[in-house]
Amino acid sequence: MTDPVTAVALGSMALKAGGSVLGGVGTANADTYKAQELDLASQEGTLKATQTNAGLTRNLSNTLANIDAVRASAHTDITSPTGAAVRGQTEATASDNKGIQVGSIMAQASEDAAGAAYMRSASSTALLGGLAGGLAAGIQGVAGLPALSGG
Repeated sequence: MTDPVTAVALGSMALKAGGSVLGGVGTANADTYKAQELDLASQEGTLKATQTNAGLTRNLSNTLANIDAVRASAHTDITSPTGAAVRGQTEATASDNKGIQVGSIMAQASEDAAGAAYMRSASSTALLGGLAGGLAAGIQGVAGLPALSGG
């Protein structure tokens, strides 16, 4: 028959070990959830970048068509260096702006993807840490039992 002190020590050890494991599981689940949120944000960012790129390309095409239409209605030579310069400057400015906007959105999407990868790693580490903590609590508890400590 087990004496009451040993029984209490075993119960305490089991609760401490179980609490450590559950703490690790809880942290792992929270990290996994955050990783899923970041994955979704990354996917949404990539989609937004694609849509922004398409919209800005469409706007540039419309702007260049308007320049061509105005020049045609004014009966200017379509090969004139001035017309080419205006068109070229408009296209270069719009392309630069598009690159900046799309690049910024893609950078955020990449950051979200990297954050998701980190959170998945943290989840695994938290789970492993909880299991290790539970094992350590069990070993510590067994080592501290009165029957084993000479008490």
